[in-house]
Amino acid sequence: MTNATFDHAENDWGYRRLDVRLFRWMRAGHGARLLLLPVACAIAHRSWAPMLLTLVIMAGTMPAGGWLLLQVLVTATVAQVASKQCAVFWAAPRPFAVGLSHNHLKHGPRAGLPSTHAAVMGSVVGFMAVAAPTHPLLAVLGAIALATAWARVYAGAHFPSDVLLGLGLGGTLGWAGARLFGLG
Repeated sequence: MTNATFDHAENDWGYRRLDVRLFRWMRAGHGARLLLLPVACAIAHRSWAPMLLTLVIMAGTMPAGGWLLLQVLVTATVAQVASKQCAVFWAAPRPFAVGLSHNHLKHGPRAGLPSTHAAVMGSVVGFMAVAAPTHPLLAVLGAIALATAWARVYAGAHFPSDVLLGLGLGGTLGWAGARLFGLG
């Protein structure tokens, strides 16, 4: 679908109007700011590594750190599965699938609402916010999750609402998971 076609179809996608405006305002998906696109792609592909490293360091400073790490990873897996099931149910296309950008991340055509990356990272942050609310590295986890959300939009893989819903879904599941494991 071309931009012109999407502009016309946008009237049928009421909930996407603001998304499209924000996406275009960010100049997402086209590398208008050439230095930002490679940075966004690198963050979108590799932010899991600093997230995991930060999580391991946090867990290592806490009692039963290995058990805590297992609990948060189980919760993140639940968030991943839930996010993918929601994406199948809602079947909302990604920006590159409707011609708004290039597919810079070489992503498959699977629907993108909610963002699974954002859901998984949101679940880690939500879980650790309950398990270690005063830990100084909690802010680092949050910053990594937000940077990833921005990068996924800027690289053209998601609309802003995809990542916001993913962060919300993940944060809620992370909070609930920590409570189910008896933390907080």
